[in-house]
Amino acid sequence: MKSSRPRRCLAGLGILLCALPVFAATRASSPPLPPTLAKLVTAGKLKVVSRFPTEVPGLTGYIVTSPDGTQLVFGDNGYLFVGHVISPKGVDLTDGYRERYSPKPDYARIVGGLDTTGHLISEGRATAPLLYVFADPNCSFCYHFYKMAEPLVSSGQLQIRWVMVAFLQSSSTAKATAILSASDPRAALHTDEDKFDVTHESGGIAPARAQVKELEDVLQAHVSALGTLGAIGTPTLLYRDARGHWAAQVGLPTDDWLSQYAHGKPLPAG
Repeated sequence: MKSSRPRRCLAGLGILLCALPVFAATRASSPPLPPTLAKLVTAGKLKVVSRFPTEVPGLTGYIVTSPDGTQLVFGDNGYLFVGHVISPKGVDLTDGYRERYSPKPDYARIVGGLDTTGHLISEGRATAPLLYVFADPNCSFCYHFYKMAEPLVSSGQLQIRWVMVAFLQSSSTAKATAILSASDPRAALHTDEDKFDVTHESGGIAPARAQVKELEDVLQAHVSALGTLGAIGTPTLLYRDARGHWAAQVGLPTDDWLSQYAHGKPLPAG
């Protein structure tokens, strides 16, 4: 089961992040902000950092930001659309818009923020190539990444700092809390993955019975960092490219990509 870019709905911007289908009507170019978007901007909840025309007549794209991250939305004739624009030939145009018009993340600053926030789960040889991996306890793609990476970690070829997030299922927060509050978070993470129920996309650890405010804040900070990356799914990886600069890989990488990275030959994200 492989997917280079799994699609997941990321909680954080409320109604703006629900994955709705996009249907566009034709309309004149350069319209005013859709009323719903305008209200959120006026209330200070969102900021429009750019707007741009699309290939669809009348449909305008907007890059919006909030404390929870960056998102791409569309407007036409006063309506607000959230989701992916698919061309008649089946091409997903949204990723291209996001790449061209989104502000570029400061990856090094995000890495520094993650280290400062703490509650990362580290494993692997300290001198091995390092990955930061955003993961939800109920993410099946994260489980597949874990299965790919574990032999490389165990053999000392790869180092991982797991960044737990929780938004995929109602039990995600309680399971992430159970992992982070365990006396041995690394062992708890392995329990979640080793007992993962692929059929029901459910992590194997028992949910925590009580919420922990400190850990809720940590999980929210991790989700905000994920949003700042412009990512909408897990796993999302932060890695060092061939120049030694931090970069991002959104989605499950290939076995070849991971093996090459572990052997000190970074490849472009894909």
